[in-house]
Amino acid sequence: MLPENVTTLLKSTRFVHLGTCHNNVPHLALMNYTYYRDGDSDVVIMSSPRSSTKMANIEANPEVALLIHDWISAKDNQPNNDGSSSRRNSLYEMLANINKNEISRVSVQIQGQAEILDPKDARFSLYKSLHLNNAKIDTIQAKNYIEDDNENALIVIKVDGCKVTDTMNNTEEYST
Repeated sequence: MLPENVTTLLKSTRFVHLGTCHNNVPHLALMNYTYYRDGDSDVVIMSSPRSSTKMANIEANPEVALLIHDWISAKDNQPNNDGSSSRRNSLYEMLANINKNEISRVSVQIQGQAEILDPKDARFSLYKSLHLNNAKIDTIQAKNYIEDDNENALIVIKVDGCKVTDTMNNTEEYST
């Protein structure tokens, strides 16, 4: 069972990075996902075009890794069109600093086994319904990547364990 801070993060974010590998060639993809606790198992539900590299990799090697984090994305000040650098105002800086203090700043690597579900599988309807009704996935993404069972496949990843690392490089490992 995953720790609460990891399940809270999985329930609150929109994207996860999916890592697959085949013939020692790694592949990464940014994915919409749905987290679900199924009995004693933690699962991550995704969908993908059947013709994608990630699908070919999963068929050849079902061991996958997911990366999810809650770090703030920061960019350096970008130069304006006139070449000068824009400066953020003090209110923005204050709010950004408050925000930085409110998050836990962790990165979670999840290991698991991916399974491409057959539409005849008893779990298919439930998992597809959960994924389609995930409010974090917009309607265009759902239409393009979830609804069409002929073009897209439903992937379920059973979580085997995870490693949680914070910005101070403190690491904790969990197995399920």
